[in-house]
Amino acid sequence: MTKTKATLLLGAALTLGSASLAEAGTLSPTLLQRAQRGDQTPTGVIVRFKFSNTDRGRALFKSSRQQLQARLAQLGPAAGFINQAVNSGRVTQLWLDQSIFLPLTPVQARALAALPFVDAVFENFKVQIPRAAALSAASAPTGTPWHLQSIGAPQAWASGFRGQNIRVGHLDSGIDPNHPEYAGRIAAFAEFNAEGDRIGSTPRDTTNHGTHTAGLIAGKTVGVAPEARLISALVLPNNEGTFAQVIAGMQYVLDPDNNADTNDGAQVVNMSLGIPGTYDEFIVPVQNMLKAGVAPVFAIGNFGPTAGSTGSPGNIPDAIGVGAVDQNGQVASFSSRGPVAWQGQINGVFVKPDIAAPGVAITSSFPNGQYGALSGSSQASPIAAGAVALMLSAKPGTGVDAIKNALYTSASNAGSKNNNVGYGLISVPGALGKLGVTAGTPAPAPTPAPTPAPTPAPTPTPTPAPTPAPTPAPTPAPTPTPAPTPAPAPANPTGPAGFDLCAVEGGFCDFKGQREAAFGTAGRYLTGIGTDGFNCTVAEWGSDPAPGVRKGCFIKPVAAQPAPAPAPAPTPAPTPTPPAGSTKPRVLLVDDDMGQGADVTAALRDAIRANAAAGGAFVWNTQTQGAVPLSEMQRVDVVLWATGEQYQNTLTAQDQNTLRQYLAGGGRLLVTGQDVGYDIGGSAFYTGTLKTRFVADSSGNPRFVTRGAFGNTAFTLNAAGSAGNQYYPDVIADLSGSQVVASWGSANATAGTITAQSIRVDPNTTRAGQKVQDPRGLVERLAANLIGGLLNQIFGGQPRTQAQTPAPRISAQNAGENAGAIVANDAGAYRTVNMGFGLEGLTPQSRALLMKTSFDWLMR
Repeated sequence: MTKTKATLLLGAALTLGSASLAEAGTLSPTLLQRAQRGDQTPTGVIVRFKFSNTDRGRALFKSSRQQLQARLAQLGPAAGFINQAVNSGRVTQLWLDQSIFLPLTPVQARALAALPFVDAVFENFKVQIPRAAALSAASAPTGTPWHLQSIGAPQAWASGFRGQNIRVGHLDSGIDPNHPEYAGRIAAFAEFNAEGDRIGSTPRDTTNHGTHTAGLIAGKTVGVAPEARLISALVLPNNEGTFAQVIAGMQYVLDPDNNADTNDGAQVVNMSLGIPGTYDEFIVPVQNMLKAGVAPVFAIGNFGPTAGSTGSPGNIPDAIGVGAVDQNGQVASFSSRGPVAWQGQINGVFVKPDIAAPGVAITSSFPNGQYGALSGSSQASPIAAGAVALMLSAKPGTGVDAIKNALYTSASNAGSKNNNVGYGLISVPGALGKLGVTAGTPAPAPTPAPTPAPTPAPTPTPTPAPTPAPTPAPTPAPTPTPAPTPAPAPANPTGPAGFDLCAVEGGFCDFKGQREAAFGTAGRYLTGIGTDGFNCTVAEWGSDPAPGVRKGCFIKPVAAQPAPAPAPAPTPAPTPTPPAGSTKPRVLLVDDDMGQGADVTAALRDAIRANAAAGGAFVWNTQTQGAVPLSEMQRVDVVLWATGEQYQNTLTAQDQNTLRQYLAGGGRLLVTGQDVGYDIGGSAFYTGTLKTRFVADSSGNPRFVTRGAFGNTAFTLNAAGSAGNQYYPDVIADLSGSQVVASWGSANATAGTITAQSIRVDPNTTRAGQKVQDPRGLVERLAANLIGGLLNQIFGGQPRTQAQTPAPRISAQNAGENAGAIVANDAGAYRTVNMGFGLEGLTPQSRALLMKTSFDWLMR
């Protein structure tokens, strides 16, 4: 569309319906700025229409569809590009949100926002699962897990309320349909793409998050409502999706067969997802869910412990926002806190969360029939949703307001509300009581036992009166018998199958060689490999899998370890032989790519084996094993932390804290990832521990050249044979004592020679879109550089060339600042190497060479 046609379209839209500016819908600030510049780059947008939304219940579903169709028809020829998009099948109808998704240019979006029946036009922004504190693989629970006992679920089961005839909507990363916890109770499943279109697929989980939350809702041993059925929507592939995806999933779980005349939808919906801050965009779909009589149970977020850290949609006043507590009922450190200040469609300051549920070290289902422990409000929310399912199975047809009132007034804070845990820890028996339903407590079940109260009655206990004579003799015997032997037995921690107890908490596990090790009790464990003994303490393991409970350490032989064990012994002899002044280190690869993009373990394995001591290469996968304990780091010489294509939560606060402890003990660290600086460049760990300054998000150049202590060698990212996944290599600089040992373009490049553009077209439009809207780096006018060029790459499909549009230079703190690719820091007590790119982006030969250079320097 030419600029002239766009102007005519805008005029026609303003004429249509005689819309005044006051009547026009809102256009998001970013789209408005781009439209004012005449930007004709297509991008995915949401167009929300004005509806008369008076219908309630399932009638709302039919009415919303009809009104949306009427609005689309009303657009008419003045907005021909909409009709063209509709006819081409590029429009997704999001009737629950009274909106559509379609690709528009900012100029077209501005024209559409001017129509009198358009309410708002905004970008299809990203939504994600707040990163959970993953702990470990775990065993299936042998008894009723604490998270179920603490909310009184067994009392409801004892009365026959198990979630039967209740359908729970489950929006997440997917679901493993064959897990024994809930197999056969998935009522429906669908997957949606970023545009909100349903795509053909069989039930699957793209991570482990969805399977974990599904188990907590309806698992037969770990779930609150073990007879409820699940309607699952895969809307967060690899734990990340878009607004259109989530809304499409919401309307799907409410009406799976897309027929408003059949009642096959969920009565309660759990969403363990969100985005920090307040987002008006979520208000309409949540209000429509409430009008349909469906209870919205949403995680409040893992952005604590600071005040005002809640996330949407859990912080919408009418939603049931759920925070996390530990086994002692105390608010979890990560759980988001209120208050929340809304300004826009909702105005006011509100106390959030509304309610709390267990969310620390919660054991539930993992894919492939496994079990694992995770922490987060993501775990608390499905537990609360399961509680609502029990309430509905006890009193079918209960309205959402009555559900809320019963939950809130029966919780642990006795009717008062605060910004840490809301009304407090939920009580299922208490909530049922508020609904007029009596839950049989386990105590009443044993009440029949009192019936044999005759036992005491047969006070033939006097009969023992004759026994007094013998009693003196037996008495000493019984006395030793009670000797705490029985007491410790129940108190002793229990370990995973096949493991032997080697020490209780506070003691020392004494053994030689290597053993598989576990720390915890009763199904909640941290696991790893122990070498020549270790302390059985939380400090040693770096995390507490079962707060407030007596734990133990357990060991078993490492499979096929005894044979290899002798092998390492000879290796030390050969290792010194090749030392051209260096010894090969023992290396721990922390695979922190969280399943995004190319697998860093597969890419780096050979290079690590070639440069690590024999038998001294280990891998820790944060996606499957959780946070790395300090004990795992302390058994190696070098920790190699690889973040892959992660651009958020690359090194969490917990990770940074554990690494600080490791380095304080003389550790050596190599960090590699193209977006580590982009993500945590402003943190004290990045500037104070790694001694690195983050300059810009992208080098604009795939070539870097080493210098100084790293010699003088040229390397190129994305060459044939590499992972080819480098789009935004960080530009970094040295800080007070560190040194740049490689620079972009040439060995001594400065900031004045760098362009702020990605080095290739990013296929991840969600990531690219965020970087356009949220440019970072110690540079001036970086946003203008990115918006002018990066968008052209994202949506135009081709990298910008100098011939097309001259790429502006970035302005760092000064043009002479180093444009580094690698920063090395010798802090005396420890050493670090920080790479502004991912090693997987090099060819195998280059990767091995640079890794050797780095290890040699770290081991000096």
